Amino acid sequence: MNANAEKIRDQYEQSEEEDLLGEENLFRPIFKKYKKRRPMPDFSGVIDVRDSQNFTKYGVKSRFLFENSEILEQDRTIAENLGLRPLPEWRVCEFPNRPGLYVLPAILLKSHTPKWLENCQKYARSGENKTNLVAHGGEMNDTSLRWTTLGIEYDWNTKEYPADGKRVPEEFVSLAKLISGSLKLGEMRADATIVNFYPPKTALSPHVDKSERSNAPLISLSLGQTAVYLSGGLTLSEEPIPIWLRNGDILVMHAAQRLVYHAIPCVGVKSQATTFEKTEFPETKQETLDYLNCSRVNITMRQVNEY
Repeated sequence: MNANAEKIRDQYEQSEEEDLLGEENLFRPIFKKYKKRRPMPDFSGVIDVRDSQNFTKYGVKSRFLFENSEILEQDRTIAENLGLRPLPEWRVCEFPNRPGLYVLPAILLKSHTPKWLENCQKYARSGENKTNLVAHGGEMNDTSLRWTTLGIEYDWNTKEYPADGKRVPEEFVSLAKLISGSLKLGEMRADATIVNFYPPKTALSPHVDKSERSNAPLISLSLGQTAVYLSGGLTLSEEPIPIWLRNGDILVMHAAQRLVYHAIPCVGVKSQATTFEKTEFPETKQETLDYLNCSRVNITMRQVNEY
């Protein structure tokens, strides 16, 4: 990796920690706990939204999102075209003391994951969108690629968005609109998307997404390997809760949760692995499956401007 690529990796993983004015930072020790690789941390306290035994233990509320009578035929069609689970099967999980934080487990069907990854890689390699490598003179390869910006392109140095930009790919626009509408959070017009790539041993330090000019939710889709997601509070003096995010899960941050500290301390815990075998995906390129078997991709759809 050249010096420019290494520099942007440091920037990408740098924490945006505020002055705590003498208060204890309760986020940092939890982040360090799960980032540590030797010895392997105890993951027994991580909330698993796919395990109903966790619901009572951690106060998680889980419910089906739709009654059949509420589902529009056009939404059924959109979900099918995007490769999503049938709408009557959608479930949403909510968490105590975190109104506005939602996790919808296994919304993207595993069978469609390789196509979504290949699209993300295509957008990064097209030369039409900024990446950490193109912006800083590095060579395009899967081990060095950390992010690409689509639509109104976020400036990682100034941490601001310009007034406008290109159109976001249609699948991201449609997914964001469908999720926001399904949760009754209002109509969302995604005009920016950041795709984060997490090769093995990478992390995302505590930060807040506060540059968007609208109050629309952040909607995030996970692909590939499982990650520990830390959901904190408005300051780092609030202890975060750890949640497993798996392939196909969608996480939504709305209202007060829109401005909380959050982080990804680790990716690819072997005990939580998702496997993508050639026998299951005979038409998929082996390099795509290899990437999914060791890495994670996170697609975060945003609405920068009010419309």
